[in-house]
Formats: sequence, structure tokens, C-alpha cells
Amino acid sequence: MAIYKQRKFWMLGLSAFVLFTAMICFRLGFHLNTVAVTGENSSKMRTEQPPGETWMDILQNDTKIGYSHRRLATAGDGYLIDEKTVMNINTMGLVQEIRVVSSSTTNQDFALEEFKFSIASGTFHFVVNGQVKEKILHLYTHSATDAGGAGTGNTLEIPLENRPYLTSAILPATMASGLKPGNEMMLFLFDPSTMGQAPATVKMVGSDPLIMDGEEIVARKITLSFKGATQSAWVDDKGQVLKEQGMLGITLVKTTRKEAMGDIDPEGMADLTTLVSVPSNVKFHDPGVLTNLQIKLSGVDIKKISLAAKGPSQHRQTWNKDILTIEKETLGTLPASIPPKELAGVDKKFILPGPFIQSDDDRIQRIARRLVSPDNTPLENIGKLVAWIQANIRRQPVISLPNALSTLTNRMGDCNEHAALMAAFCRSVGIPASIEAGLVYLKGRFYYHAWNTVFIGRWITVDALFNQIPADVTHISLTAGSQESQLDLMGVMGKIKLEVLAYNIHGCKTSHNEK
Repeated sequence: MAIYKQRKFWMLGLSAFVLFTAMICFRLGFHLNTVAVTGENSSKMRTEQPPGETWMDILQNDTKIGYSHRRLATAGDGYLIDEKTVMNINTMGLVQEIRVVSSSTTNQDFALEEFKFSIASGTFHFVVNGQVKEKILHLYTHSATDAGGAGTGNTLEIPLENRPYLTSAILPATMASGLKPGNEMMLFLFDPSTMGQAPATVKMVGSDPLIMDGEEIVARKITLSFKGATQSAWVDDKGQVLKEQGMLGITLVKTTRKEAMGDIDPEGMADLTTLVSVPSNVKFHDPGVLTNLQIKLSGVDIKKISLAAKGPSQHRQTWNKDILTIEKETLGTLPASIPPKELAGVDKKFILPGPFIQSDDDRIQRIARRLVSPDNTPLENIGKLVAWIQANIRRQPVISLPNALSTLTNRMGDCNEHAALMAAFCRSVGIPASIEAGLVYLKGRFYYHAWNTVFIGRWITVDALFNQIPADVTHISLTAGSQESQLDLMGVMGKIKLEVLAYNIHGCKTSHNEK
């Protein structure tokens, strides 16, 4: 079963989500402190940090796209850290304002005690409250259609082996630690936008001259490496952040409150989706007719990419060093029902609800149970779920934390929202489902995209946004299994290159040299 429609550029939104997450994770994520990998152990703070506030312009290739405001104050024996970030992001030709607010209290060495994190974009609003108690991070998440509207909440408990740190505390904690030039610390990042954890490295590079307003300032440079991407910060001798630099031309520069609150020029903003897309050496009129695709990947660590891509649908992708072959899946051999023995062997994480895949919510279950029937084959039930999403979820780029309930409430979204809702629908009726992410072909380029894999006797790909069962072979899976795995793309975007070597159309092989 496959229905191919003309793909719209504005349907794709994964790159904007990953880039947005990358931009805020350095400032607003959560970190779990461990012992230093090299150099000195920084677990004991040596220097008290003075209270103060910092205003920063956010620039994309010298074009102002927003601002941030960070305030550090003493609170009893610890600190209060407040941060607000406002950004205008151009994705698929649509400029959207994003507001991210973080507030936390810490102990004397900046270890997290309580926090509140919120992100708002248009009608989407997501809030996370957290508190650390006896090595447990207690979380409460809330989604609503607006900042004050009704919504739904979930509770979550995350065991902590080490003390957690808010990222906005990383720079003052690093300065207070006495970390010497050339030394670094290993941290584990917990990001509220994905509820995932991964190792990160903070390094005190040392003195580095910085030109600001025509004046040379001797600053200390600190770098944060995460998921293959590196971000840098320059701090003066008073601990004030002067500049931060991240992915793809994103820079934050210290300024005054008046300047930070000044006008933003939407005309000069680069489209992030196009910026990180990958050109193709071959143009396909209709990707749906391809039965096989062979490409060569370069510019990144191919071994890490091939490992990250080994999800449930790895059967369709075969790696031979840097050469990737993708085969079109066949549906004719699917069973009339899901064998209980094989279903029992599926990893439980693809069946259970998650913070953003709320398959246990009554509203999601009512719709899914109304659509599926034991009289249908599993493939027919998948088709009905995709058809409902096609008919009821408006295709529109959204820059927020993609989750099934917000998508269902707002009735709109891009590939992230479609994939989250499809996964929730499937799991709510006992069909295992996961989310994959990578590249997909569109009008001469490959764009970052998200879709699903579902288990209906065996794993098959499903693209609820493009209305494809199975997904065509230009869906190149780079990460698989969960939404947090999408952060693996941070170290890939803007670096990966590909070359189409050959492809098949109904058994007829064509190499790109024959085009």
C-alpha cells in the first residue's frame, strides 16, 4: 500500500527541531556531573561567583534573530539562576517566535535542587517542573494549547548516579571550579526537550583574545562538545559571558538590555531547513517508483552513523563501509495477524508510552480503537491510522517539542508531530512503533525528516506525513529507536555529503553516470 503525493517543502521540520534543540541545549539543558576525565576533579567549587545579569544578542550569520537574558543571584546557601531566550527562526519560509524560560535553584556548588523549564511557540506550550530528592530527579511535564490553557500532565522519575547541573550553571560552575587551561570534565547531559541523556565534555581552553566593539579583550575560552558538535564560550576575568558560538553560524554576543530588546530583522534570516539540506547529484521525478538506491556517504564518521541507524527497520538498509544500499520493502508476505510469539520478542520500549508519546491517554486511545478492528489485517489497521492523520492533522511547520497530545489538540504539525502521533496511535492499540530520523529526497536535495517503523508481523516503515506505506527508498535512516536519538544528528548537520551511485526502477538498474 503506497500513495505518493507531491511533496511540499514546508512539510519538513526535523532540521529546525534539532537545530533549535542544539541552540538551547548549551544554555538550558540539564547535566549530570561526574569526575573529571583529565585534569583536576571539579566536584568541589573553589570560588564563589558574584551575582549579576547578562543580556545577549542572538545572531545567525550576523543577522539578529533574538536575545537572551540570564540572571544569577544568591539564594540562601546557594544560587538562583533565571534565563529567558526569545528567538525568531525561519524554517521552510515561515518565521516563528520561540520563547524558552528556565528558572532554577542550586546549592553552593551549583548542583541543581529545583527547576522549571518552559517552551512556547504559537499555540504550542510545554512545561517541565523538576526537583531532586535523594538521588531521584522528579519531573512533571505539562502540555497545553497556550500558556494558560488546559492540557495534560505526566510524572516521571529519573534515578541519578551523580549530582545534576542546569546548563545555565555550567559556565559559572566551570569558572568556580578552578579548572586549569587544557583540562576538561566529562558530563552527562539530560535534555528536557527529549528526556534523553548523553555524555558531553567541557574544556577550559585558556586565554583567547576577543575583539568586541573594536577593543581587544583577553578572555578565557570554554568549549562544550556534545553529539559530535562543539560550542564555545568566552568569559572575562569577572566570570561574565562575552560571547557564545554554536552550530551553523549561530552566535550570542553580550550587549545591553536596550540593544537586546531592539528590533529583529526577519528578512535577513537564513532558512534553517535549506541551510542544512544536502544536494543530490541525481534528480528523481518520482521517488516512489524506485525499488533500490545505492549512495556513498562522506564528511562524517560513517561507522558511528551506521551504528546509530541500526533500528527496527535495519533490514532495508545495508552498509558496506561508506556505501549504503536501501531496498524497497515488500508487503505481500505480511501475516494476517501479528504472531503472539514474535510480538513478545519486541523490545518493550516500542510498546510502552513515553513522555512525548502518550499512548496511554484516553483521547488517543479512543480514536485509535475506533479506527482499528480485529477483522482487519494489521496492514489495513495501519492504513486506517495513517488515513486519519492525513485527514485531520494539518501540515504546518512547528518548532516546539513534538509530542502526540499537543499534535492531537492543535491538529497540526510537521514530520515530527506526525511521527509522534502515529507512534502513540499504534502503541495504544498494541502495535509496536518507533521513530526514525534521517534524510529524504525533495526537489534535487535531501532534507532532514522523521518517520515511523511499525511491527505488524515484521517491521516496516511508515511515513504518516507523506502518506507512504512503506516509505520510499530515499528515506535514509541515520538514527533510530526514539526521539532523543534525533540529537545524534547535531554532529551530522552541515557536514554530511552524499552521492547517488545507482538506483533501480522496477528491476531496471541505472547508474548516475547514465543519466
